[in-house]
Amino acid sequence: MSKKLVLTYLYFTIFFFDALGVFVPEIISRQYTTFFPLPILLLLYLYSIKKVNWLFVISLFCTFFGVIFFNIESFFKLGIVFYAAGVLFYVMISLKQASVISTKSVIIATLPFLVLYLAPLLLFSDAVRGDIFNYIILYSFFVGFFFLISSLIYVNQQTRSNLWLLFSGSLFLFSTVIHGYNMFFGEILILQFGVVVTFLLMHYAMYRYTIAQEIHA
Repeated sequence: MSKKLVLTYLYFTIFFFDALGVFVPEIISRQYTTFFPLPILLLLYLYSIKKVNWLFVISLFCTFFGVIFFNIESFFKLGIVFYAAGVLFYVMISLKQASVISTKSVIIATLPFLVLYLAPLLLFSDAVRGDIFNYIILYSFFVGFFFLISSLIYVNQQTRSNLWLLFSGSLFLFSTVIHGYNMFFGEILILQFGVVVTFLLMHYAMYRYTIAQEIHA
């Protein structure tokens, strides 16, 4: 069995246990499982390619540090900053295909983008107090922009690799909304489970997009 296949199975095995830990924390401690998937995904990526896309590697590092700081209450804001930086590098990866986006599609997509971006912020504005709201605006903007770019690229060039990109961007948006609701309106187990699943799937989808781009480069 190849190392790539072993790492893929390992990623989804940890994925399964991390998500299951939401419902049975007395058996599976997410205090530990939550830190393993991204390093495994990084190893999987390095075994999958010949030429490293450093933007993807840096993004995974930023997101990993985001996971660490996000789980420390006193560094919560720093965690959001690292999460935002991780998404920003995904945006930079996507923008390499910006030439396929037509001006017409940008104009058509602007209004839906503003609605998708502003609606969650208006929903959370009353629940979130203090300067942390500014950090959330920063992160939400990058997520919304990533979703916009990934959607426009797929609409203008409907390839299998761009479908992975769209999948990642859509999951980022959905994950952000349910994570925000879960944090500021009271924890709901099924939403917390959804956050874990979408978080790990969206990064795996971006991994698939990144290696597909190298193959077709």
